[in-house]
Amino acid sequence: MAMQLVPFDDALVDRMVELAHLPWSLRAFEDTFARNGWRDGEDPEAPGVGWEEPWWLGGDELVDDRWLLLGEAPGCRRRTDDPIVVCDHPDCRTGCYVEYPFAYFTDPDDPEEWDNEFGPFHSRPDVDPEATAEDLTARYERVAGMLRARLGDPLPEGAYRHPENEGSVYRCLAWERGHSWVLLIVADDPMTYGAYDRAGIQVRPRV
Repeated sequence: MAMQLVPFDDALVDRMVELAHLPWSLRAFEDTFARNGWRDGEDPEAPGVGWEEPWWLGGDELVDDRWLLLGEAPGCRRRTDDPIVVCDHPDCRTGCYVEYPFAYFTDPDDPEEWDNEFGPFHSRPDVDPEATAEDLTARYERVAGMLRARLGDPLPEGAYRHPENEGSVYRCLAWERGHSWVLLIVADDPMTYGAYDRAGIQVRPRV
């Protein structure tokens, strides 16, 4: 068993909660990314935000790099590309999200073979090679406590249905905030087609 411990703190949680108060327009989110210093760690001078891709925030590759997972860009894809438009059409909202993954967990039979197939993981300095599923749960509950301190109690279990494939989301706490959801999830990692479990704070528009 092993778990990558991606850095997070109160300021990061505050910034993720702040996203839930934004209008779901491209301009609002990209301006906030710039204000937060969330520029592409690989190319800080790149214009705009690369939606539907991991958005690298910094650190050294395979040492302590960190990133956001981004869904479809906010705004309207049906009628206009105006960056200030907020679109209420479900097709323009369901795939939108911003997520900060704060842990990746795996339990392979052969860690060396695993790294040969999926790339170096167990040798990363930010990976605890002795972590257990209970350690992942403890990290999840720590972040849950930070969100409860800011947002109160989450909705009752089952009150929110995550739009990702239900079989790929194992845990989900949900808070309503204006026109957004703030979610705390444990789910398959889309970057590796489910090779890892990831735990993250995710913000999505309400549909």
